[in-house]
Amino acid sequence: MPINRPAAFTLDARSLSPATKTDQILEAFDKLQLGNILEIREEGDPRALRNELTQLRPGRFSWDARNLGGNRWTLRLERIDEHADGEVFLQHVSQFSDAKASTVKELAGQLSERSFKSGDTIFDEGELWPYLGIVKSGKVIYTLLSPDGKTHTIGERLTHDTLNESGTFDGGGATTRAEALTDATIVTIPSEAVIHACRNDAELALGFLIGSSQARRRSIDTIADLAFAHVLQRVSKFLLGYARTSVGMTRGLPGVENLSQAQIAAAAGTVRDMAARALLRLKNAHAVELDRGRVKAIDRARLEAFAQNVQAPPV
Repeated sequence: MPINRPAAFTLDARSLSPATKTDQILEAFDKLQLGNILEIREEGDPRALRNELTQLRPGRFSWDARNLGGNRWTLRLERIDEHADGEVFLQHVSQFSDAKASTVKELAGQLSERSFKSGDTIFDEGELWPYLGIVKSGKVIYTLLSPDGKTHTIGERLTHDTLNESGTFDGGGATTRAEALTDATIVTIPSEAVIHACRNDAELALGFLIGSSQARRRSIDTIADLAFAHVLQRVSKFLLGYARTSVGMTRGLPGVENLSQAQIAAAAGTVRDMAARALLRLKNAHAVELDRGRVKAIDRARLEAFAQNVQAPPV
């Protein structure tokens, strides 16, 4: 959405009680008319909030989260038509939001859609995939394969998020493997068409530059976690993305119960045995509840304590 458009409502979530935060955000969002924007100020990674809103208001919002550094985040949620056509869909992708109407219309005419089942590969690491992809529905994860054959999950993409930006602009192979974590629909635009459009539309090019800057911040955060955080912290940070904002032990967000210990290990950049030990410790500390080794419920406050404790001893 255009970053210079004024918000209809502004909410400082930093001062909200965890027990009522989601309800207050939903109340503000539900007051929006189509095309109106709710701006939220947050102090931490809002991935869990996005996952929760995706479950509670599926297809009804576009998401633009800016990490400003120093634990300062600005989120802009726009109320959208969940049945929008290709041209309107593109306008809700943050990189395209300030592009000329003629640019969006031209690119919308070159859209294609493809459906993937959970576990399907969208493109492989190193593959010359000649498209810019955009998630229309479902969830996609990025993974890397280490020299010893271990898979590491390094990020996830949800509705309106783009795929294969590096390959689109530098002409090289995909930097990661993209896999459908759930059933997903992906919109594709030929890379050549995107490059041509950027040459003729400075606002579109700037949108991709901003997206690239945010991706760099995410990469630095990931590198810092792998370099400095213990396995227990990394597992806790990953699981926070599935923790509701409720107080006390509550059922995790949909999808967490399907995560195997191997998948959690891949997301935390470790091996299955280490992830299993971390989960057991979290269970004993009443930060999570397990059902046959899989996470069933999460106490957000307790889990955050483990995620933020930089002095946590090794698992």
